[in-house]
Amino acid sequence: MTQQTTYLTILFADISHSSNIYEQLGDQAAQELVGKILTRLSDLTVEFGGKVIKTVGDAIIATFPSTDNSVEAAKLMQMAMPDITSGHSDMAPVNIHIGIHHGPVVIDNEDIFGDAVNITARVVDYANPRQIVATRAAIENLPDDASHFSKYIAKITAKNISGELELFEIIYEEQNATMVIDCRKLSKALCSSLYLIRGGQVIVVDVQKPVVSVGREDFNDITIQYSWISRTHAYIESRNGVFMLKDKSTNGTFIYPQDGPPVYINKGEHPLAGKGLIIFGREKENKMDSALTDTLEYDIK
Repeated sequence: MTQQTTYLTILFADISHSSNIYEQLGDQAAQELVGKILTRLSDLTVEFGGKVIKTVGDAIIATFPSTDNSVEAAKLMQMAMPDITSGHSDMAPVNIHIGIHHGPVVIDNEDIFGDAVNITARVVDYANPRQIVATRAAIENLPDDASHFSKYIAKITAKNISGELELFEIIYEEQNATMVIDCRKLSKALCSSLYLIRGGQVIVVDVQKPVVSVGREDFNDITIQYSWISRTHAYIESRNGVFMLKDKSTNGTFIYPQDGPPVYINKGEHPLAGKGLIIFGREKENKMDSALTDTLEYDIK
């Protein structure tokens, strides 16, 4: 089949922490529930004029000619989750997280390729459970009369992808949400800088670069290639001068503040203050191996 390049809106919907489902239900029951969820997500995709390209693990990859329809589908996907899992009241809630981007894709043999696909994968990885995150490209492709409400989250960079990505959360329900102010519009004097030191490398998180990703894959800003590090292990970001570490990993992240007790986070986030040490995927040892490079010093000034 001849390759075709066209602009589409891409949606990734992924089941959050799906390994917990298998732990709580066992393999057979968990597989049935996951299949039920993916079938419902696929049905909603088709209902709103989209096409399911494929399922990958516990996620679906879909395309839409209309960005407006993709957002409507994403909202209903989120709102459908309680009904889909209503027969499992004895287990923790099952959630999904969704990423949306609009851009050029190459269509080849019913599959899609290109930077837009990679960008969408980064966006869904950034999203929290029960969250819909979209790029500026997707937001700007919505029609003028679209009724969707969105709020600015952050600006991130991704290796092997040119430029920066501005991310927005799509609000789909009544939320007592903390207002997020676009730090670009604040005076630089209001925003501190976070210095991350790793060997001879120094990375600054500030108003100019408010988000840094850490993980095993080369597309991260800080690459740490050990088996206990996740593909994208964590994000370190500035939120209006408040610095947060957001863990996305399997093994978690350990924070050792200079003037406070250690903190362990796993699939969560925690503020950074003062000076300290961050270790990804393992605890601090009495005699640290100086050859290991999975440790960052941090200093906020």
